[in-house]
Amino acid sequence: EEEEAGPGALLWSWYLRAVLHEQAGEYAEGLSLIDRCIDHTPTAVDFYELKARLLEAGGDVGRAADVVDAGRDLDHQDRYINNLATRLLMRAGREDDARDRIAMFTRHEGDPERNLYDMQCVWYELELADCCRRKGDLGRGLRKYMAVIKHYQDFHDDQFDFHAYCIRKVTLRSYCDLLRFEDDIWGLPLYGRAAEAVIGIHLHLLDNPVVDDREVEPDYSNMTPAERKKAKNIARKKKKKLEQQRKESAEDARAKDGKNGNSNKKKAKPHVIDEDPEGKELLKLDHLDEARKYATILARHAPRRVSSWAWQYDVSIRRGKYLMALQALFKMRGISPTSHELFSRTVDFAQKLASRPAEQKCSEAAEGVISSEFPDLMSGESLPDFVASAARDVKSDPLSSLPMRTAVAKALVSTGAGSKADAAALILDSKLNTRGVDMETCRAALDFMGTLGSDNKNAMAALVKARFPFSK
Repeated sequence: EEEEAGPGALLWSWYLRAVLHEQAGEYAEGLSLIDRCIDHTPTAVDFYELKARLLEAGGDVGRAADVVDAGRDLDHQDRYINNLATRLLMRAGREDDARDRIAMFTRHEGDPERNLYDMQCVWYELELADCCRRKGDLGRGLRKYMAVIKHYQDFHDDQFDFHAYCIRKVTLRSYCDLLRFEDDIWGLPLYGRAAEAVIGIHLHLLDNPVVDDREVEPDYSNMTPAERKKAKNIARKKKKKLEQQRKESAEDARAKDGKNGNSNKKKAKPHVIDEDPEGKELLKLDHLDEARKYATILARHAPRRVSSWAWQYDVSIRRGKYLMALQALFKMRGISPTSHELFSRTVDFAQKLASRPAEQKCSEAAEGVISSEFPDLMSGESLPDFVASAARDVKSDPLSSLPMRTAVAKALVSTGAGSKADAAALILDSKLNTRGVDMETCRAALDFMGTLGSDNKNAMAALVKARFPFSK
C-alpha cells in the first residue's frame, strides 16, 4: 500500500532542486524554482536566503541584498539572517542600511560600530573595510583592516593572562590547545585576509600617491618678494583653518559619544575616542615599510599559502631586493607550479631584470645566483619563448583556469610573443567553461579585453552575461 506524501514534500523537492541548480551554476533555473517556493510559502526564511545566494552568485548583489532583507523582516529575532542581510547590504555598497541592521543586535551606548569593535566582531569589520575600499575610501578601509589586525594582537597579548591560570587549575589540555592556537595565530585566514588587504592598499598608494591639495606648499621660487609674502600668509591661514576643522571634528565626536551615553550612565563603559576615524594618519605612513612588515609576517607564519609569497614578491621587487623576489618565486613554485600568480610574476621579474638601471644591480655574488637560478623558472627559454610555450599549454588544456588564461594573454601582449588577436582568442575560446570563473575573475578579464578593442570587450561581455545572467 502506497503512502501519501505530506503537503510539504513537493515544496522541499523544489527547494532541493534549486540548491542543485545553484551547485551546477544554473542560476536562472534555480531562481525560477525558488520563486515557486516563495509563492507557495512566503513566510519561510530559508527560501529568501537561497534566492539571495542565487542572485549574488548570478551577479546581482543589489537584488540579493533586497531579497535577504525582506526575509530578515519576517523574523526580527533571527540573528543569523540579520547578519546575512548586513553582509549582503555591505557588499551592495549600502553601508548605512547595513549599519542599521547590525545595530539591532548591539548595545546602544554610542556608535554601534564602537560596540562591534569592543566585541571584536571581525567579519563585520572586514566586510566594512572591503566596502570602503571598493568605494575608494582607502583611509577608512585601511583603518578597519588595522582594527582587525589589532584584535589578533590582543588575542596574542591576552594569552599571558591564562598561563598561570591554566597551570593552577590543571586544565592542561585546554592549555596545550591555547599554545597551539597562539603558535598559528598570525597564519589564520581572517588575519591573512586583513593583512593582505593592508599590503595591497599600501602598494596601491605607493604606485599611485594621493596628495591633499590643502597641505601642499606653493612653489615660491618663481615669485617676487611681495608675492612670496602674500602666498605664505595665505598658506598659513589655510593650515590654521585645516587644523581648526580637525580639532572641531574630534570635539564633535567626543560630544556625540557623551550624549549617546548619558541615558545609560550606570551601564555604560567609557569608550576610547578614535582620533583618526578616516584613517588620514595611516595614509601618511611609509607605504613600502608598512607593506614589508606585513608581507614578512605572512611569509613567516603562512608559508604554505601562495598569496603570502606573491605579496612578498610584490614588496621585494619594489624595494629593489631582487634576490628576495627570486626566493619568493621559487617558494610559489614549490606550492603551486601552475599558479597564474607565479606565471605573471615570473614574466614581471624577467622584464624588470632586463630593464633595470645599472645602479639597481645587486652584488656580484647575488647577480651570480640570479643568473644561474632564474633560468630554471623559465625552463631555460627566453622570455618570448616561455610565454609562447605557456600560451600553447593553456590553449591545449580546455580546463586551464580563467585567471591563468588572462595572465598568459597579458604576457603575450606585453612581451610581443603574440598578437592582440591571439591574446583575445586565448580567453574567448574557453567560452568561460573552465575553472576559476567567478565575478571577480570575469571582471579582471573584461577590463583586460577592453584594452584589446571594443569588439573583443563586447564578445567577452556577452559571455559573462550568459554565465552570470543577473550581472549588470
